[in-house]
Order: sequence, then structure tokens, then C-alpha cells
Amino acid sequence: MTVKIRDARYAGTVYEKLPSLPQVAFVGRSNVGKSSLINTLLGRRSLVKTSKQPGKTRNINFFEVDLVYHGPIYMVDLPGYGYARVPQGMKSAWDELAARYFRGNRDLKLLLVLIDIRRSPGPEEEMLLDLARKDSIETAVIATKADKLSLSARMKRLREIREALSVEPITASSHTRLGIEEIWKRIIDETSARQD
Repeated sequence: MTVKIRDARYAGTVYEKLPSLPQVAFVGRSNVGKSSLINTLLGRRSLVKTSKQPGKTRNINFFEVDLVYHGPIYMVDLPGYGYARVPQGMKSAWDELAARYFRGNRDLKLLLVLIDIRRSPGPEEEMLLDLARKDSIETAVIATKADKLSLSARMKRLREIREALSVEPITASSHTRLGIEEIWKRIIDETSARQD
């Protein structure tokens, strides 16, 4: 799927009053590659800041994306979770921030749950998918960093993710652009079909 982007810009955080637009949220463990994936989807190098230090994103950041044939949407970068070196108090604050974002958010049309293909899904991913199902939020699981594994190892890990979460993951790599068109198709389908 060819997607043309007229413009993409940082729009603010969850704390700021932003216009109502369809939202696509990206969530996953710290260092799963959220920022790199969003930048790759947008064809930008550094609109979304990446960091070698996991846990750098501490706000919910909104990026307004103006699509030529579709209109504007927000891509929403949620804080990473599950990084052991982050103090427990900070983890709790992130949990509360994310819970407030999900609660009653009628603009959230698609939740993309990112999992590093080299790691097994944990209770956090299961909880996020359950939460989304209860709120009737469409979801997709993205297995990131697929270029880090051989094809046979990749197939094995995808099978494990599929069995653990009962979903068919989209295989993705920000480095090779694997899966980018498939992710865009899900984004366009959900934000088009579910606009009021």
C-alpha cells in the first residue's frame, strides 16, 4: 500500500488540549523500537526521538500526520514499560498515565502492541490486549527487529508469539522496512472504517 504523507509534526502530550482526530497508539516494552518504527512509517529520521537509554519516553506524545488521500490522524507514542532499572515509583506513574489515556478514549481506533521478536510475550502484552478487547479497541501485534534473526529463527519466534497471544503478528523491521506496508494498511483500514 502506497501512503502519501503531506506533513507530520509533533503535536503535544496527553496533558495538552488537542483537536479530536483518529488515534493510532504504539505501545511496548522499553527498547522495543517504537520510535524507530514510527519514524520509518513516516519516512522521517528523527521526528520521534530515539534513545540508547531505555525508558526515555515519559509522556504520551502525539504526532499529527496529514495523509494526502485520507486526512489527518494522530500517531501516539506511549511510554515504554517493563524496564528493570527504572524505579518502581516511576513504573507506577507510567501505568497510571497509560490507564488514563485508555479510559473512555473514543478517538483511539487502533492499538499497536510491539514485541521484540527475540523475546517472549509476557503478562503486560496479555493485559494490554485484554484491556483493548474489553474496550472494543482494534489491536495488532507487531513483532519488531525481525532483521536480527535468520528466517528459520524468525518463523519459530512468530509461532511462539502466535500461540502465546492467539493473534497473527505482523513481522516488521525498521531497518529493512519489512512489514511497513502491512502496518499502514491496518492503520488506514481502522481509521477510515471507524471514523464517526
